[in-house]
Amino acid sequence: MNIFKKAATNKNGGSKMKKFRPILGISLCVQSITFFILFLVYAEKKKNLAKAFAAISAAGGIAGAALLISEAKKNKKPAEDEDDFDDFEDDFDELDVDEDDILCSFEGEDENGNGNEAGEEA
Repeated sequence: MNIFKKAATNKNGGSKMKKFRPILGISLCVQSITFFILFLVYAEKKKNLAKAFAAISAAGGIAGAALLISEAKKNKKPAEDEDDFDDFEDDFDELDVDEDDILCSFEGEDENGNGNEAGEEA
């Protein structure tokens, strides 16, 4: 087993990288914002330093956004694959219920068939 692959898996065989990618993406975006603020601070006086901060800000922002978008796409795919609404009626085929077994009364009738007005209590 490769030493890097071994370090990236936990005892159960799962990957530690699942939680690492979104954290890395967020921290790259925060770093990008910080370097952009430094670019704005040094834009007047030290142009070469400001250009360096702008370049690092752009690279970190793109990398962080790419990590967050790729992780969002990975998390979205399993939810779309779990569409099992086709066999919805199959779940109720085992029930032995006729129309006579279902009591539905909207006029306020009780079980004996005595009619009550809506809002009247027996």
